[in-house]
Amino acid sequence: MEGCRVWVRTGLVTASILITEDRIARIARHVSEDAGETLRADGLVAFPGMIDAHVHLRDMDLSYKEDFTTGTAAAAAGGFTTVLDMPNTLPPTDSATRLIEKIEEARGKILTNVGFHAAAVPDSAEMSQMSRLGAYSLKLYMPRPISPIDIQDDKTILTLLQSSKESDLPVTVHGEDQDLIHHLGNKETESFVSLAKTRPEQAELHSVNRVLRLAAKTDCNVHLSHLTLPSSIIAARKYQHATTEVTPHHVLLSEEAIKRKKWKAWMIPPLRSESVRKNLLTMLSKGLVTMVASDHAPHTIKEKSGAIAASPPGVPGLETTLPLMLTLVTRRVLSMSLLIPLLSSNPASVFNLPGKGILEKGFDADIVLVDLKRKTRIRPEHFHSKAKYSPFENMRVQGQVHTTLVGGTVVFQDGEIVGKPGSGRIVRRGIRG
Repeated sequence: MEGCRVWVRTGLVTASILITEDRIARIARHVSEDAGETLRADGLVAFPGMIDAHVHLRDMDLSYKEDFTTGTAAAAAGGFTTVLDMPNTLPPTDSATRLIEKIEEARGKILTNVGFHAAAVPDSAEMSQMSRLGAYSLKLYMPRPISPIDIQDDKTILTLLQSSKESDLPVTVHGEDQDLIHHLGNKETESFVSLAKTRPEQAELHSVNRVLRLAAKTDCNVHLSHLTLPSSIIAARKYQHATTEVTPHHVLLSEEAIKRKKWKAWMIPPLRSESVRKNLLTMLSKGLVTMVASDHAPHTIKEKSGAIAASPPGVPGLETTLPLMLTLVTRRVLSMSLLIPLLSSNPASVFNLPGKGILEKGFDADIVLVDLKRKTRIRPEHFHSKAKYSPFENMRVQGQVHTTLVGGTVVFQDGEIVGKPGSGRIVRRGIRG
């Protein structure tokens, strides 16, 4: 790979990258070895392949929403070379057997590296088996558990956290207290604004504080997903074994977007007030957040645009996250030196992805080439995902993914998927592929 600037630990350097057997063999201004095939990357910047620790690839009985091929195509188009899939699928990933089934289902379809989170389960033996299979975390969904758990019983949660520590598995938490979520009937749900109001800020903060309080008794590693409140970030920073995540939509959009975009801006946790959004973005810009994730959650437009009370929450994000975040760099809201770790080395560290997240000799040749000067508009109709809608529709962004390489192989280039389904790899926690 020649002619580009390369993002290394110290910043941007003009260099070539030599790739041998799916790993980076050398990064230098000139590579004298016989390089075989050469990829010209003039005018582009090479970044580590981005890592999204929070995606919903659907598939199986939900393949009408998204499947492993379209989901990883969206990832590649968005500059993500590794994605970690959530377990609230149909059937759910709540046992070793189902995790194996999901791995086998994905194997012949994926275009990028794919790993799997598993559902939090009360059975410690099952937990250990899923850990041995390479699960990246146990997902504890506080509003409505994926696997039957008495979510309101502290002793139950404490036991689960202790077992996860013993199984060497972090716990990924969706923090919203089910007792503080208001449930409206169809007649009461008059708008998406009223629907969003059913999930107040207190539901998140109460749940986050509760999990952190219990985790402190076990020293269990907890990862707090899609936090929307600065107060949640502050609480997490007081516990040394907690990591945090925010999404582009929560730092860039406020509840005003729900009024304008309606179902296109309906997700959970919901968008907050403008003042909360600004403060969350400030915390991100100050380096107080561990990572950025898309929470890519595709649905059909028919489902989303139907009856308000039945509209499933979630928006696609794999193809918008990187350009949105790079635009913040262009506007000098974020620094590049902060952004790139948020999307690469930080998630690699938190979820134990050896060999990923950094461009350096010996690391995997997962690379994204970006045109930092290219200005475009977000056009959902051009998404590779099946979910062709976005709350960011028509927004101007600067920074476009040109080429994505997974293990040294080009899978996306100049707007087109060029890799073959099945060329991606299943990755397992702590294991170098």
